[in-house]
Amino acid sequence: MSMCRSTLALFAVILWACASNAQDAPTTQKVGHFPFLEVDVRARQIRIECEAIRCPNPLEFFLCETGTNEHESVLRSKVRPSHLHAALLMVGLTPGQPVHFSEATQKWLAPHGPPLQLSVILEKDGRPQTISAWTLMRDIKSKKTMPATTWIFAGSRTLDNGGYVADSTGYLVSVVNFDSTVIDLPTLASNANETLEWEIDPRLVPPTGTKVTLLIEPAGRAQIPATQTAAAAGPIDATLLSISADGSTIRVNGQPSAVHMLPRILMDLPKDRRVRVAVANAIEENATARDVINALSAGGYRFDVIPQAGAGAGAGPASQPVSAAAGEDELIARLRQKWEQSVAPKSPAVRDAAKTHYEVISQLRQEQQRLIDEADKIQRLIDQLEKQYQDMTAPGPQ
Repeated sequence: MSMCRSTLALFAVILWACASNAQDAPTTQKVGHFPFLEVDVRARQIRIECEAIRCPNPLEFFLCETGTNEHESVLRSKVRPSHLHAALLMVGLTPGQPVHFSEATQKWLAPHGPPLQLSVILEKDGRPQTISAWTLMRDIKSKKTMPATTWIFAGSRTLDNGGYVADSTGYLVSVVNFDSTVIDLPTLASNANETLEWEIDPRLVPPTGTKVTLLIEPAGRAQIPATQTAAAAGPIDATLLSISADGSTIRVNGQPSAVHMLPRILMDLPKDRRVRVAVANAIEENATARDVINALSAGGYRFDVIPQAGAGAGAGPASQPVSAAAGEDELIARLRQKWEQSVAPKSPAVRDAAKTHYEVISQLRQEQQRLIDEADKIQRLIDQLEKQYQDMTAPGPQ
């Protein structure tokens, strides 16, 4: 197995070197190519050309090779599984181990490997939209969206002759365990038909044949802001500009900025995302808020003005009544700001902790596997000696 993976790693490095020697400017980011797959080594991103499938059946795969298990997959692609394996090696990941059965423990052991974040890039209303892969699936019984999911690079089995098993099965990304899939879930999930629990979410999966891109990145890096569900295309996905009552401070998604930085702030705002302007008092009393609104309007941004917590309190006749929808917007804005203030500043520490957690668990799994392999060897020896003893003590023919 290690020889096959070394061969794939060498193949990946050769392809990357070819891409690096292209006639790009020295500052241009180098990108390697496989058929139907693009890998950006420096950004540590892999993009796969895919097509959506409006699969009516329970799911076993999120992505399969075209012409294989399309009847139980969300997406299909013409990319080869071994090419995906090589691309994952190129971005610095080492495969773990697929699901397997231990003779010593008489148990199935869950697959393990480096965690991966999977996102799907598709078009909505003529604009590219990035959503997490798990949001395209829902529970068959409850119809609730699949919980936030992190996949792992398990790596498919290899044959004694060096063949890569996933190239014969076409298994790329699974939602139940297979020992011949490249990317799997980190928990035990049976592939028996009666235990399948996921189906496509028809509200989000586009028509069969629609071109989409699967984006694969190592988990734990800064992610695109939440566009995770159909509701996220609304307020939660918007950029939040909070303006203090005296107009001296502007916060962008919870991060404070001086008023004189307003031109720069507006220049950096993504035009494909709605802007929510949260004003701490009546707009008529806040010159900064009026400047922001005028600038957004002149720049062609889509924006809404919402009250912050306490907005309008004591504002006098100029205050406008807050509707139920505005109250919901206020709650969302307040929770978003609370998250940005309490969680976002700790993101480096959280990522470091997650990295350490993965390294510790990975080393423990390796030690566990070593002990299991030793136990399996001892079990095989016991079985062999028992058989020899039975042969020696069995009565001979009369």
